[in-house]
Amino acid sequence: MLEFRGVSKSFGGTTVVESLNLRIEGGEVVVLLGPSGCGKTTILRMVAGLVSPTNGQIIVDSIPLSDQTMGSVRRKLGYVVQEGGLFPHLTAVENVTLMPRHEGWPRKKISERLAELVQMTQFPDSGLTRYPNELSGGQRQRLSLMRALFLNPQILLLDEPLGALDPLIRAGLQRDLNDVFAKTGATVLLVTHDLVEAGRFADRVCVMHAGRIVQQGPFGEILEKPSDDFVRDFVSSQVVTA
Repeated sequence: MLEFRGVSKSFGGTTVVESLNLRIEGGEVVVLLGPSGCGKTTILRMVAGLVSPTNGQIIVDSIPLSDQTMGSVRRKLGYVVQEGGLFPHLTAVENVTLMPRHEGWPRKKISERLAELVQMTQFPDSGLTRYPNELSGGQRQRLSLMRALFLNPQILLLDEPLGALDPLIRAGLQRDLNDVFAKTGATVLLVTHDLVEAGRFADRVCVMHAGRIVQQGPFGEILEKPSDDFVRDFVSSQVVTA
């Protein structure tokens, strides 16, 4: 379970997230949908402890986030940042096993988990010894997902995970991601500006505008019953250009 209670975030006097109240149940896939600059990525960064809320409280499995609890809560999280965030000086296998090695996992356990994730994400065995710049965009995204999943996180945070890929690769990864969500049972909070992507993944869509959730509900409801002019225009612009 992930909950936001009156969460706001300001930078230099500019509010980027305002009075966010949102509860995400265990195993639910929630998509934050909206244009660039509406506060989506900042929300993920607050959950991951990279920035702190200006006001309000974030709760993970009944534990309020704070400087004192962040260390233990981070072990419950898997985070895929925009464009993967891989370390260029490490091979694929070194990138993906970084956290379990840091946590002191035995080699056998690491090897077994790696084999599971390679199969789950359909990452090619031949790519494990390569460096990120030797991999395709789709392979780098799969690698980033493997790294985020390695410690069996209860909550998966994904920030535009497929944003830089060409349409064919993107469509294949969308199908694979849905399978991953089903197999892991993780609670998922996914950020995108892509309407089609939201429809493929979401149990619930939260449309954001200027730091606020302006409508939330099933994808079909967002399409058929937009709550205001902004939601109507945002949906219409993507339906026309899709």
